[in-house]
Amino acid sequence: MEQLSVGEVAARLGVSSSAVRMWGTRYGLVASARSVGGHRRYTPEDVALLQAVHEAVLSGTDPAAAAAAVRGIADVEGAGGGPRRRAGAGGTGLAVPGAGKAARGLARAAARLDEMRAEDAVLAALRDTGTLVAWDDVVRPVLIAAGAHWAATGTGIEIEHLLSQAVTTALVRHAATLPEPPSERPVLLAGGPQEEHVLPLHAARAALAEDGVPCRLLGPRTPVPALASAARRTRAAAVLVWLSRPDQAAVEGLPELAAAHRRVRVLAGGPGWDGADTGAAAVPRDLAEAVEGLGQAWRRTQPGRRINPTR
Repeated sequence: MEQLSVGEVAARLGVSSSAVRMWGTRYGLVASARSVGGHRRYTPEDVALLQAVHEAVLSGTDPAAAAAAVRGIADVEGAGGGPRRRAGAGGTGLAVPGAGKAARGLARAAARLDEMRAEDAVLAALRDTGTLVAWDDVVRPVLIAAGAHWAATGTGIEIEHLLSQAVTTALVRHAATLPEPPSERPVLLAGGPQEEHVLPLHAARAALAEDGVPCRLLGPRTPVPALASAARRTRAAAVLVWLSRPDQAAVEGLPELAAAHRRVRVLAGGPGWDGADTGAAAVPRDLAEAVEGLGQAWRRTQPGRRINPTR
């Protein structure tokens, strides 16, 4: 059985060794094996759990909540040595303990690789409850469940990929149905220079659209100079830089963003900023706080304008 050191696990996950050690200290995700010399070694099961937690964090979940949820779901999925139920021909059900009807429906559609049903399930939740509630109560539990299923069984990466695509498309469709906000002084959303995962930014854009806040989503891997240039060109009211993992180029570029123009507010969102020196940049605790901070920054640039949010 393959056993890995901390450094090897970190390289496989694409995070720092200190992050792997921190997950063990804070959340109990420790190596379960020992080398002949007594050093801790990670088994394939240990690595799978860490990978599931990492994927949940990439979706915007708080690391502590992700660790607790993944351990709990993995226990359910792994009970009896395998998945507990089937979800139709060729599909395995996703366990979402304690989730509501909408989340269970999304989990069934994702497990069956039914992209359109998954997309429609997300869209219905967005319309019923608004983006932020749907994100927390429907989307994130299923994203975590998909990661935990992979951790318990070693299968199902295709479910995660389809789910992410369906959620992204639903968020775009939902935002497109809302009244077009004014164009002046938009807020900008961007992944850091090395950031590949921007699903939370799609959720932020939809939530901002519900609030009538103009927004431009620049996408993943945005170089800081390009983001600063965009902030100047658009006279952006605020900029949110999202990191799911540490990125020194983003940290070093924060002063340049703050200097893009006199009145821009810079927010550093996502778990990748944990422990980083963010200077004067605001650090929202979660997606809802980021959306609120961006909205407040924009509204300050609109004296006398009547805002008609849809949520």
